[in-house]
Amino acid sequence: MGSRRRLSFRVLLLALALLTVVGLTASQATGAKNRRVECTSGASSIHAQIVDGKLVVSEPSTSGCIPPR
Repeated sequence: MGSRRRLSFRVLLLALALLTVVGLTASQATGAKNRRVECTSGASSIHAQIVDGKLVVSEPSTSGCIPPR
């Protein structure tokens, strides 16, 4: 029974792989597109510290992307 179970498991894995390939191919055939989203702005931050009793602020640094609404 061990070899029969092993064969069934291999057939199941092969069927799953085949279904995955067919599904990916079908999504491309229907014209499904990957949309590129333009960035309008990102997150920004500054660093501030007190030096000789005065507040010193760094230049803003930006990172990331916020897609348009």
